[in-house]
Amino acid sequence: MQNTGLEIDDIITAELNVRRPVRVHGGNISSAAKKYGLAERKIIDFSSNVNPLGPSSAGLRAAKRSLEFIDRYPDMETSELRNAIARYFGIKPRQVLCGNGSNGLIHLLPRVFRPQKVLIPMPTFTEYACAVDDAGGEVVPFQLKEREGFRVDPLEMAFALKGVDMAFLCNPNNPTGMLIPKNEMLEIAEYALQNRVRLVVDEAFMDFSESASIIKDAVQSSHLIILRAFTKFFGMPGLRIGYAVSSEETITSLRDVQESWAVNIPAEHAGIAALNDWGYIKDTRRLIEKERDRLLSALRVLPGVETFPCFANFILFKLSISDPAALIERLAEQGLLVRDCSSFPGLDNSYIRIAVRTRRENKQLIKALRKMLIR
Repeated sequence: MQNTGLEIDDIITAELNVRRPVRVHGGNISSAAKKYGLAERKIIDFSSNVNPLGPSSAGLRAAKRSLEFIDRYPDMETSELRNAIARYFGIKPRQVLCGNGSNGLIHLLPRVFRPQKVLIPMPTFTEYACAVDDAGGEVVPFQLKEREGFRVDPLEMAFALKGVDMAFLCNPNNPTGMLIPKNEMLEIAEYALQNRVRLVVDEAFMDFSESASIIKDAVQSSHLIILRAFTKFFGMPGLRIGYAVSSEETITSLRDVQESWAVNIPAEHAGIAALNDWGYIKDTRRLIEKERDRLLSALRVLPGVETFPCFANFILFKLSISDPAALIERLAEQGLLVRDCSSFPGLDNSYIRIAVRTRRENKQLIKALRKMLIR
């Protein structure tokens, strides 16, 4: 894969020097409906990487049943949810901290540990940089190269870890979709330990590639923290359920300063039920694997489209056309929302991220792209 013009690292360095990290996310269906005069139910949202099956039916039923308890305060310890998560992974409840989405935990970590310098690969989820900035820390960018498929090289990472206090890694990475294999991730964790760097690994999309997770390794090391959420795989972004896994020592230090009642009652009940819905879990993995392959194959034969390796429920591709913004706009006018990746440092609007959805919806997107790209 070749770059045109500036190298990605040059672009990233320039952008970080001139502007504060920005908060831009996909999934704003309400705003799009107003802008394009469409009914919300007519919009297919490829900009948000949420399970196309929707939430677990068991989770929905549990949330509804729990409404009779909303005249009470939630359990401050989220004991039942932590027990369910611990059973799911074969770890101890004391090694789990639940929060108001993983985003709340992303912002909690720099506030608690007060790192001066934090290494963040670019491009990646922008909230890491926002959290560091909000806590008064300095972001140290680690540039990923497009020509290498945005891969994280463990040896390069080892050198980059010198002189920082904390590092964030998203695995699989958002928006690139690249996965760091488990053996390489453990190498990086060892380098972090040697350099006394607290390593935060966001596994928000790891449910789609579970064998690469290092969640069981995190409970044995106070310098390693894993973040997970019920947002993407379990399709419950509106309930805001996230959790951190680490050693008992690290989890205790976080729990001591976390805000009270971080998880509401319907969210806790839904999360517990979803973790036990094995039919839903299997159906989700089967659907995403099949449809991701079909969608990738269809994209690769379109003129002007370059795809990147992906191991999650979304695909990043690059358009080599003169006006990507016009194409994105035309798709939106048809009720097909895709993610313009220009808000990710180092990328511009020629990079588009799309969620893997149902076969019918994916075909609809490919049909629209084919009409626009094939003249």
